[in-house]
Amino acid sequence: MRRAGVGRAVAGISPRAVRPAVRPLRPIRPPRRTERPEAPSRADVLRLWEELDWWSCAYCDCSFGPKVVAEIDHVRPTSKGGRDEWVNLAPACRDCNRSKSDLDVDRWLSESAGQREAEGGPSVTGSYR
Repeated sequence: MRRAGVGRAVAGISPRAVRPAVRPLRPIRPPRRTERPEAPSRADVLRLWEELDWWSCAYCDCSFGPKVVAEIDHVRPTSKGGRDEWVNLAPACRDCNRSKSDLDVDRWLSESAGQREAEGGPSVTGSYR
């Protein structure tokens, strides 16, 4: 069997069918997702915070213990583009983590400080002078 060339009939196909002269190229698509570094596990995050002796809430400074459980908070919420990276994670108590929800830290602090002042309670940010 001879190899079919341009304008020649292809074996097993009607003599009217001809092979195209140029094969169309498929567009090259970039990968759909970029490679992200693997997110740290909860155990890794808590172990590192314990090693760094950062065992209190980043927002209200309450100490963690049997009654106050450490939660991992995304400083910039994942719903707003934050990632599971070390620089975006902070220890938080349940109350702070739940009240912050999906707000940015600046907005949450200003709202919660205003709310606490109106109630006559202490500020969330505390005094660091």
